Amino acid sequence: MNNKENSIEKVYREMLMKVPGKKRLLMSLSMSRMSLEIMVCGIREKYGDGDLKKHVFLRMYGNDFTDKEKEKILEFIT
Repeated sequence: MNNKENSIEKVYREMLMKVPGKKRLLMSLSMSRMSLEIMVCGIREKYGDGDLKKHVFLRMYGNDFTDKEKEKILEFIT
């Protein structure tokens, strides 16, 4: 990172740390919920409602497991 990016990050962090902890937690939960909704909308648009759990798993964790491990997990969740 260059100095400008570091200073922007520092200002952002200082602003964020001024927000009370409970409010920061609520903000992060809201952002997590929104990202999940965006992901689910994209999956439904592409694949429809069928196998939603499968596609959510693959989108979130597909690169974290071998093909064999994914097969076992998908058998369990579908």
